[in-house]
Amino acid sequence: MSQAKALLLTDLVDSAALASRLGDAALGALSAAHDRVARDLLRQFGGREIDKTDGFLLLFDEATHALAYAIAYHRALAALPVPLQARAGLHVGEITLRETPADDVARGAKPFEVDGVSKPIAARVMSTALGGQTLITAPALAALGAHGRRVVSHGHWRVKGLPEPIELFESGDDAAPFRPPPDGDKVYRVVLQGELWLPAREIRHSLPAERDAFVGRKTMLQELARRFDGGARLVTLLGIGGCGKTRLATHFGWLELGSFPGGVWFCDLAPARDAEGVAYAVAQGLDVPLGKDDPVTQLGHAIAGRGACLVVLDNFEQVARHAEATLGRWVERAADACFLVTTREVLGIAGEEAVALAPLQAADAEALFMRRAAAARADFNPGTEDRAAIGPLVRLLDGLPLAIELAAARVRTLAPRALLARMSERFKLLASSGNRLDRQATLRATFDWSWDLLAPAEKAALAQLSVFEAGFTLDSSEAVIDLQGVADAPWTVDVVNSLVDKSFVRPLHDERFDLLMSVQAYAAEHLHSAGRFEGSGPAALLAAQARHADFFAALGPDHATLHGCAELDNLVAACRRSVHGGRPAAASGALAGAWAALALHGPFQAGVDLAESVCGLAGLRDDDAARAHAALGQALEALGRRADARQRYEQALAHLAPGQSSPCALQVRTSLASLRARAGQVDEARAELLASAAMAHGTGHPALACAALNGLGTVDFEQGRMDDARGHYDAALALARRTGHRRWQGSLLGNLGNLHASVGRMDVARAHSEEALLIARELGDRQREGNTLSNLGMLHWTQGRLIDAGTACEAALAVARDLGHARLETVVLCNLGLVREASGQTAQAQTHFEAALTVARRIADRRAEGQVLGYLGLTQARQQRFDDARASLDAGQVILHEVADQLSLGVLLCNLAEIEWLAGQPDAAAAARGAAAALAQASGAGAESELGIALERLDRLVATAAV
Repeated sequence: MSQAKALLLTDLVDSAALASRLGDAALGALSAAHDRVARDLLRQFGGREIDKTDGFLLLFDEATHALAYAIAYHRALAALPVPLQARAGLHVGEITLRETPADDVARGAKPFEVDGVSKPIAARVMSTALGGQTLITAPALAALGAHGRRVVSHGHWRVKGLPEPIELFESGDDAAPFRPPPDGDKVYRVVLQGELWLPAREIRHSLPAERDAFVGRKTMLQELARRFDGGARLVTLLGIGGCGKTRLATHFGWLELGSFPGGVWFCDLAPARDAEGVAYAVAQGLDVPLGKDDPVTQLGHAIAGRGACLVVLDNFEQVARHAEATLGRWVERAADACFLVTTREVLGIAGEEAVALAPLQAADAEALFMRRAAAARADFNPGTEDRAAIGPLVRLLDGLPLAIELAAARVRTLAPRALLARMSERFKLLASSGNRLDRQATLRATFDWSWDLLAPAEKAALAQLSVFEAGFTLDSSEAVIDLQGVADAPWTVDVVNSLVDKSFVRPLHDERFDLLMSVQAYAAEHLHSAGRFEGSGPAALLAAQARHADFFAALGPDHATLHGCAELDNLVAACRRSVHGGRPAAASGALAGAWAALALHGPFQAGVDLAESVCGLAGLRDDDAARAHAALGQALEALGRRADARQRYEQALAHLAPGQSSPCALQVRTSLASLRARAGQVDEARAELLASAAMAHGTGHPALACAALNGLGTVDFEQGRMDDARGHYDAALALARRTGHRRWQGSLLGNLGNLHASVGRMDVARAHSEEALLIARELGDRQREGNTLSNLGMLHWTQGRLIDAGTACEAALAVARDLGHARLETVVLCNLGLVREASGQTAQAQTHFEAALTVARRIADRRAEGQVLGYLGLTQARQQRFDDARASLDAGQVILHEVADQLSLGVLLCNLAEIEWLAGQPDAAAAARGAAAALAQASGAGAESELGIALERLDRLVATAAV
């Protein structure tokens, strides 16, 4: 009896090549893993296995279940230890299930056979699909209904054995190819012309042959298809020279040949310089002889006569001014035709839809390099060092396909690591050593082509924009670009917009722009070299750099941290250039902004290097010198070099008048007071912080008042005075919120989260910490992000979520090391030791504790040293090393008494009690436990705090032993 079913057929791609590469044993293990995930998914989606080879023949009652299975199956294959790809075909139709006799099944036959035409249809559809692709027939699509997933039609296909063509569709997630598959022997794409279905491969065209494999650009190919499918008739593909516009347009033409029955016609406009040249090039591409009449009119009639065709107009930029008189008329005349234009400049005609072609994504750029290098050198097989160099190399090449191909051709004589080392000579390096004679034989020639098309003002502006690092805004570009020497110079903003339209400048987010590194290097050469444009030369370079430095020196610390510290590289460059040029005021101003950004973003060592160079400048005024020494002190303190930091803070004060209440003076006094507190001078530190807070309030500096109150809170927190600490933190947080200071809001929320966690108020602690993390990421404050991740890790640890704890701490450790934040590194290493200890990984825990102890001693962080010794001692005791354990705990106890850290001392005493209990000394254990409990009561540490948990753990140990 026949019944309607959804048939899904799958087949692994390139399984024979995989078998040859892996060998029988590895392939067997991989096949077993493939079968397991495929069958596990089958249970999940309610399908039935009928047959198996490299793939499966599956039956489903519902087409939606079959499609969901196919999508999950593709994902699962990509996640295998050796990623696999499969093709899949889905069809819904009538089948008959024929049961196999029992004695045949006993001899290995399948229990059922599927009969009916639906099975070969599904098999043909599957065999047509690309790797990772699920093709669907029209009956299957109808059965799916409104399933909510993306669906793309790939046109009609002639299937051997079927009387009429069938339409094939594709559905899937974002990882699916969504592009037409190639023709096969038994299935090929057809197009209706008149009353006949003709093979798409026989459609007339003038597309150039593709000389090598096309790599990447999946998203852009889909976007072009979406534009034309959505009704667009004129799409311009915009991009700088060498970004692959021509290759992409050509490949799109080949892929979509079956979508345009009137043909795909490729027209190279590179030789054209006027409207007549445009017409001549298009006539060649269309293979149309021109008569005596107006050539534009003749071509309009010719294009219209081809109906639904695609005309690719390559290299339109140098004749863009003639676009309306040529292309504009053809768009109006040929209503069924579509036009794809590659250009470096927006055409600006009615109906134009511009699509910017970005550089290749990192993975595609590396794949292109590998493929082209293998073509250049048959034995190309890079080792570990060379393979590691390919990623940085293609990034420095801006992901430009032309640059990557030219560099890959060099592997005949230079390994990738050698290419990377020579990137300072990129324009010499990126010259074709083959037989290419076109204008893209070198990267420089490609850029020269575009440069020659620029107006004088555009040349001058582009060259001056090269002094920026990592982008610019319109405001900063207006401050740097000087067009006074250019005749009839337009408004600077209009020039920048024109450079955007001509693909030399890239628009980013937040009204920000940048240059590709290759474009920046090219433009910098023109700025430095006399005669390249009016006013170029070494003096012009120095003048542009000075304008750049002056703008960023005046930016100020608050603006320097906006938009995720977007101006960090510009601030560092401005500071270095000012130091090199002997301009102390500009150097000091730029340093203030640069350090404000580096303090959030890191690395801290860069701040030390920059500040030292400014402090060494001759001619610094006292206020500039004070700011420079203060910045150096902060950078040194962030690195954990407290003694050096204290010396620099004192030098900063020496440049200021006694009792001065300037922001610099208040900041230095607050920082010095915090250092004194950590050195044991608690009363003096508290008095200084109270005075600084009052002065900051009185002089209208809320951020500095927040800093002083935060310092007071930290002093009280580290001494176990939790109520006082919370009062200071809350007051500072209220002030930060009232004045809209987001950075201090994040910092204080993080500190409050740590305080609440310390006394066991875990829900409040987690809420504060998660809000602090959001603010840190919003501001690009990596220092606070690392601190908060560390605190969240400990929250997870206290509540037994060890995997989450480990993940958060590992992320915090990466941030700490990126920043060079030694104190945070100490804390996180210690926290990781606790997580590993709780996970039963004692050896790893000891390694982390010892590493934390090394860093704490290097930076002379006595409090951290005492804390780590307490944890290390317990780990040593659990390894039966009681003498080492007692020595660690004795040393830690002395230190924590010295710094008056009551909470940490309580935790250490709990560890001591456990050690004494394990060593068979119950009286000593009870005494230590009693002292820890007293500290918990005095500090208000609740049952969920670390100290409360340590006491409970100790009591549980004693109770278990008694039983």
